[in-house]
Amino acid sequence: MSLRMIARGIAVEMYVGIHDFEYQMPQTVIVNVEAEAMLPYRPRDIGECLDYTHMCDFVHAWKDRPHTELVETLLFDVVEFCFADARVTRVDVEILKPAVIAQADAVGVGLRVTRAEYQQLHASRSTT
Repeated sequence: MSLRMIARGIAVEMYVGIHDFEYQMPQTVIVNVEAEAMLPYRPRDIGECLDYTHMCDFVHAWKDRPHTELVETLLFDVVEFCFADARVTRVDVEILKPAVIAQADAVGVGLRVTRAEYQQLHASRSTT
């Protein structure tokens, strides 16, 4: 049986982006994450669950990081954070910037990746 940890709408003010104006002031980044894991039926305590507070704390810590040019960097940081828990089998993540493009409610990137795919991608990147 697999259960999903769902954390939607995690907001953080941070410096991110490649445009000149994005270096001038922080902007809101919205993170949506679902992590699927093999967990016991009727967990007895939080240790048998994926604790979404850890994900929220991880994202909120970005407010103190240096300027990040690519939202893709943030995306893969979330994926690596999730797969650090050996029980996680799949991760869905979106990184959105709601205020950067006037014609859109939000723009950003998303990824759905299984542990096997992640291990393949990670291994191929490590060898190049």
